[in-house]
Amino acid sequence: MSFAMKSPKSLRSRILILVTCYSMLIAFIVGVASFYVAHRYLIESERQSSYINLQLIGNSIDSDIGDAVSLCNRLLLDSRVEQYLTEIERRKDDVRDYRRFSMNVWTHLNDEYRMSSSYDLTTRFFISTPDGSDFLQIVRIPATDPSFTAGNIMEMPYFDELLDAPGYRFPGFTPSPVYSASPTPVMPVVRPVRSSKSPQIIGWIYVEISSEIISSRIDTLDLPADSNLYMTFENEITYLYKDGRFIETELPPDLTHYELSDRSISLSIVPSELEMRKRSTSFALAIIGILFFILLTGIAIYVLLRGMINKPVDAILAKLSKVGGGDFGRDESIEWDNEFGRIGKGINDLSNDVNALINNRLEDERARQNLEYRILQSQINPHFMYNTLNTIKWMATIRGADGIADMSTALSRLLKNISKSEDNLIPLRKELELLNDYYTIMKYRYGGTIELVTEIEDEDLTDCLVNRFSLQPIVENAIFHGIEPKGSAGRITIRIFSREGQPENDDPARDTADDAASTDVESPRGDAILCIDVHDNGIGMDQKTIEDIMNGRSDSSNDFFKDVGIANVNSRIKFTFGDEYGLTIESVPSEYTCVHFVLPCRSPMHDRTETNDERNVQNPDS
Repeated sequence: MSFAMKSPKSLRSRILILVTCYSMLIAFIVGVASFYVAHRYLIESERQSSYINLQLIGNSIDSDIGDAVSLCNRLLLDSRVEQYLTEIERRKDDVRDYRRFSMNVWTHLNDEYRMSSSYDLTTRFFISTPDGSDFLQIVRIPATDPSFTAGNIMEMPYFDELLDAPGYRFPGFTPSPVYSASPTPVMPVVRPVRSSKSPQIIGWIYVEISSEIISSRIDTLDLPADSNLYMTFENEITYLYKDGRFIETELPPDLTHYELSDRSISLSIVPSELEMRKRSTSFALAIIGILFFILLTGIAIYVLLRGMINKPVDAILAKLSKVGGGDFGRDESIEWDNEFGRIGKGINDLSNDVNALINNRLEDERARQNLEYRILQSQINPHFMYNTLNTIKWMATIRGADGIADMSTALSRLLKNISKSEDNLIPLRKELELLNDYYTIMKYRYGGTIELVTEIEDEDLTDCLVNRFSLQPIVENAIFHGIEPKGSAGRITIRIFSREGQPENDDPARDTADDAASTDVESPRGDAILCIDVHDNGIGMDQKTIEDIMNGRSDSSNDFFKDVGIANVNSRIKFTFGDEYGLTIESVPSEYTCVHFVLPCRSPMHDRTETNDERNVQNPDS
């Protein structure tokens, strides 16, 4: 017993092993799922955080560039700018007027520049004639090379491209052509100035946007040491912002991007691996703590279950060992207040029941023998009845009473088929033989006043299967309720024929029922329908009587066939072949009644050999 208790095949060991494995499996699944979810969450969180930071910086940069663009638009629409560009050449003849005119325009533009919101964004702007011979320069910080002319700007590689562009374009960061000694690169803006009266270009403006403005915005973002920010322009030139400088480089993959609105400039950032590691470490520690807690819980459950299961199981096994040794006494110590206690109580009750069974075994055996003796006494050998009827038949034949002999033979056959009616389906020819035996008895009973005529369209139809005792109840009903109340001779005609096609109300769902009912049968006529009409010239019946008969509310005249009446025949046909088959009744009061059978035309796949008893009943002379 101690070996069974320690064996891993015992139920207790299996439960404990199952609990342990379950705890470890749960811990593993929780750990893997938590790590996966946490990792995905960290990546998405870091990308979302980077995108939000880029959006904040991008909106600020976009706003600053928008202010510079607004300054350019005001200059392009300023009438004083147009006046200067169109009249400056003419005023050169008068030096004093030329200087005064230039100074007035410069003062106006300088005031506009200082009052604009883009004053801190732009370091300078120029207004020049198309050939650069005359220009005005407005600067925030006076610093210009002595040799500077407007031609320095016109010689820049980006000048013609920006001048001819349909809108504002930004070529990137370049050294200032005006102040080459400045270490701060600028974003140049060049736009043509057109006459208000025609599309003619009368000059151009040049604006410098300081890169310090953009870098100051980026510096507000506290980027980790391993996270880099990139700025990409429409011409696919990318700059890496590092240590306050913009360094031209290639854009690496796997970045978070943000596009400035309508500026053809995008900001990109590399998510910080250091931040990811820090957060991953925190999540990993949390997951390890959860796994450790789950394992501790599993160990605690293991110890608890071991104590809760081992003690009662050992006690129950000890009690079973005593019962196996023949001790059926009741042990109250195993009836605890739990499920094991109910098992212990059941074992005690079982012990008492076994003891009671042993004590009553002899009495039960005597009762069983007595019951078997009574059953043997109540049994009647069917051959005794058949032999008695055969004896009556021979005695009637010797005395010349042929009617008694015929009735004895017919009755013998009927009784034989009733006592051995195991098969539900029989060939129609056998059903007709049973009907002829029944008619033989009825013919002598009514003195030959009843005539039974059978019309068969094709003898092959007699091989079709029908339900046993399906025609007899119909003929019995025709005799007792149709012809007998008429008070005169009557005629019953049975017409057997077939027709092609499906029965009315055909339902495809019947296939399942037909398959179950048609085991070992085949159809000799394809999809032909077997039709049987039982017609009598009796008193007929009204519609209500027909409904009562079909619903089983009409009683038959004898005890056995009462259970196989017309309603029963109809139900058996439907149950065997399907709801689309069965009986219908047509009748005219005082004229006739016709019961119409609709059956599938099916016959057995193999002929069955008649038993000796069947041959003896069909030939009583043997």
